[in-house]
Amino acid sequence: MLCSVILQNVNFALDDPNNTKFSLTQKILAINSALQALVSYRPDAASYTTMMLLVAGTRQTLPSDGVRLLKVIRNRGQSGLSDAGRAIRKADMLVQDALIPDWHETTGQTVVDEYFYDSITPKDFYVYPPAPVSPVIGVDISYVRVLPTITAGTDAFPVDDYFAPAIQEWMLYLLWGGDDKQNQNYADARSHLSTFFQLLQIKAASDGAVNPKSKG
Repeated sequence: MLCSVILQNVNFALDDPNNTKFSLTQKILAINSALQALVSYRPDAASYTTMMLLVAGTRQTLPSDGVRLLKVIRNRGQSGLSDAGRAIRKADMLVQDALIPDWHETTGQTVVDEYFYDSITPKDFYVYPPAPVSPVIGVDISYVRVLPTITAGTDAFPVDDYFAPAIQEWMLYLLWGGDDKQNQNYADARSHLSTFFQLLQIKAASDGAVNPKSKG
């Protein structure tokens, strides 16, 4: 789907097909704001799964487009060429530190058993046993990646089409929300904001569903 579909739907809701009430630039900015809001509340909307080659040792860093880790899934063998590998479980680093204080210094192995993650450092994670210098091994990971900046209606919609209605609601909230609080448009804006959260089924702790720190 192209972003032009989103713009057409918003234009219909605004009764603004010719961009007279709000400029096309304002609407493009609203799309980008909506995408940022979406990922803030639903990081899984920008999730991406790929094979990652590990550097030697325990500490690993996400690819350059990574925002935060979601999960380390499984081993992929030497050079990441294996189609199937042993699952990797998330473990508690405090427990690991207590049981094996020098675990960062242990000999590298070609199969990873556990990974450790703390959302305080969202782009880093640790593996055990440590990855060896040679051979280079790979693992499958799932992470939140940076979404591209939308510049035109011809750009591809960068998340699943499922999230399009929520994006549109945030855009309408943002565009109408600039009006005075006494204006009816302001009340409409708050309604669109409420619908945005309803569509995403946001509750007080909803982010815990995709926050790896909350998982045992």
